[in-house]
Amino acid sequence: MIQSLEKYKITFSENESTEELRDKLADFYAQRTLTKRPILPEDCANAIVWLLSEQSARTTGHVIPVDGGLPEAFLR
Repeated sequence: MIQSLEKYKITFSENESTEELRDKLADFYAQRTLTKRPILPEDCANAIVWLLSEQSARTTGHVIPVDGGLPEAFLR
């Protein structure tokens, strides 16, 4: 995490907790997406639950990105 903060030149203090540093990095990544919101484990879990549900019973062979709309990852 420290390496990523340094790589992206995100200011931080050695006194900050791991959670505070993680939040800074998550916010930096979120600002690069269309939704501008961090992706939480619950977001990925919700996609998996939907795929396992009857609602997706007729869905086949599709990729469902849970990335907040990362333009660099859009299919070309």
